[in-house]
Amino acid sequence: MIDGHTSPRWTPVRDAFEAVVREDEAGASLAIVHEGELVVDLWGGTDPLSGRAWERDSVTLTFSTAKGILALLAATEIEAGRLDPAAPVARYWPEFAAEGKGAVTVGDVLTHTAGLPVLPLDDIDDLRDPRALADRLAASAPSFPPRSARVYHVLSYGTLVGEILRRVTGEDIQTLVRRRLAEPFDASLWFGLPGDAEERYRPALMGPVEFPTDPGMDGDSDAARACRAAYLANLQIMPLFVRGAGGQGSEPMNGPEFLRAQVGGGGLVAHARAIATVYGACVAETGGVRLLTDATVAEVSADHLGGIPEPVCGPGAVPTTIWGWGFELAHPACPMLGEGSFGHAGMGGRLSFASAPHRLGFSFVGQRMLFPEPGTDPRWARLLGAVQHVLAP
Repeated sequence: MIDGHTSPRWTPVRDAFEAVVREDEAGASLAIVHEGELVVDLWGGTDPLSGRAWERDSVTLTFSTAKGILALLAATEIEAGRLDPAAPVARYWPEFAAEGKGAVTVGDVLTHTAGLPVLPLDDIDDLRDPRALADRLAASAPSFPPRSARVYHVLSYGTLVGEILRRVTGEDIQTLVRRRLAEPFDASLWFGLPGDAEERYRPALMGPVEFPTDPGMDGDSDAARACRAAYLANLQIMPLFVRGAGGQGSEPMNGPEFLRAQVGGGGLVAHARAIATVYGACVAETGGVRLLTDATVAEVSADHLGGIPEPVCGPGAVPTTIWGWGFELAHPACPMLGEGSFGHAGMGGRLSFASAPHRLGFSFVGQRMLFPEPGTDPRWARLLGAVQHVLAP
């Protein structure tokens, strides 16, 4: 059921992963890079739709793990001095200043406080043209005053950060990922799945779709506008998850048109080894490459949310209170390995991050999508518990 390599010290992690795959009844991969060495590289299980085994180079959709990869690309530009989080976005993207957005900063975009969580989509197929979407977003007015609230930019984060990076570097996110992250490590990591890798793709397994509930907050207060925007931002991704005539696996998110697109907010296709390797290279030299200095890691993984509130738009909502420069930081619902961890979870239970104190990169990518209520994905608890056991003095 499980294949791959585990260094002797890390055997408890293999045992935990085997239990996860057995309970998921689907395919998955897990990788850990510790102090520059690939100490865990595991894969296993079977795609229940096709009966195909999960193999060494099998890949799937990682959803918002993509946002962490864009944050990493932004961090390299911050380190090089070509991108300033305190600068207005319009310094790099002049058209963005329209509709009163001239004071919105790069840091506002990276912390989801820019007031633009809703993409101006006419149809979900519009995601296939990121340049046109960026033009529409630049011409849009904020849904609520920037920096008045922190509302997760579900899809628009990818459009915004992708266009900022393009303006700074002259390259789209597909090219940047290939040239800066994939090729140096021979890693399977794509915004835009190439045709010759389609056979390696295993579909993400989404259960029946439950559309978000309208918070019912009327009025023109900043809080009501922010909650309405949060609802619309979540509502507009739902068409991606509606099953086609083929049942589970036939959703647009698993279709070739979406997988080939450059959807920076959630379209990264990869396996765990690729993502763990690039996160590992953020905190320790890996394969002769170090992606970020310790000083940059400290900067981008510090809390930059600055107390900006996240509106509580419904019962049971737990507001986010900390965020790095584009990176999710360890918090109770996503503990990672505690303080000094930075990365990004992906919808349905994907998890990838770096831990600076441990000089470690971690990635879990599975087919089965879970949405536990309340609390943390039980697979994370099992896997991270095993990692902590290994790392304990």
